[in-house]
Amino acid sequence: MVCLPTTVPRFLHWWETSMHKKRFLSLVLIVFISLSLFASQHLSREPGKLAIYFLDLEVSPEAVDKSGDATVLISPEGKVMLLDSGHPESSHLVIEALKTLNVQAIDIFVASHPHIDHIGGFPQVAATFPIKQVYRSNLDYATDVNQAALQAIQQYNIPVAILSEGDSFMFGDCIKVDVYNPPKDITYPPNYPDNSTQFINNQSIAMKLTYGQSTAWFSGDLYMVQERALISKYGGQLQADVAKVNHHGGDTSNSIRWIKNLNAKIVVAMHDQLDSMTVYTNYKRYGAEYHLTLNDGLVKVVMDDKKNYQVFDTKDSWMN
Repeated sequence: MVCLPTTVPRFLHWWETSMHKKRFLSLVLIVFISLSLFASQHLSREPGKLAIYFLDLEVSPEAVDKSGDATVLISPEGKVMLLDSGHPESSHLVIEALKTLNVQAIDIFVASHPHIDHIGGFPQVAATFPIKQVYRSNLDYATDVNQAALQAIQQYNIPVAILSEGDSFMFGDCIKVDVYNPPKDITYPPNYPDNSTQFINNQSIAMKLTYGQSTAWFSGDLYMVQERALISKYGGQLQADVAKVNHHGGDTSNSIRWIKNLNAKIVVAMHDQLDSMTVYTNYKRYGAEYHLTLNDGLVKVVMDDKKNYQVFDTKDSWMN
């Protein structure tokens, strides 16, 4: 029997452990690269069609508030709209997505409402890309985050227009955007802005994109009370085939009446958690294909002007 020096078994143990670690790290690297390439494939242009990219954002556990919303829209002729810009911690993900899409300038930026998870990343985005036009509501909100966004608009001399109910604008040559909220005259509650989360969410810009026969709907973080008000006033005008789910898919919003009136075939909730199984179930119950960025990753919707839609997710999930 040959006796090995005591250092040899230690070396063999170290070598075996090291090789396991290397194999594990290699596997992690391969998965990371594969996911990155898969995401890059989805972050591709679709000339001649309207492409909507619901970005998958994330923040650290210590972050104030959720990662939020940021949606890139590219018109058939290549115009770029960015709807919201996510949390400040998510801004690098928004910028990376825009760069991957080979965006040189943002033609239109729309701020749905001035909460941190919707406009927090705007200063960083504005410092990286020229922005030709900003649309926002007339809501006053004196927070550091909102002031930083307004200061960035001034710093980079970006033209600003105020949107309210009844307004419309063109996105490229063939997509009309109609605005249904907020009202022209905003009545502030007592002691504003204390305890004003619901009030601010209900002032979200609600807009419908019409591209031939195809339609898409975005209304920020509307709560049920404002959903009901819009249904009472506009009814079937609010119907859209593709829609962003209100308030990240939470049950503060997305009433059954709203879901039935919207009658969407494809809906996307943008959140880093599943906020409500009830909301998910109700959308599915009334015929919608439900996507959540937490589980589906980046969600890309491509449409022509004849109600033909394709949906691409960077992750497979049980939700749709």
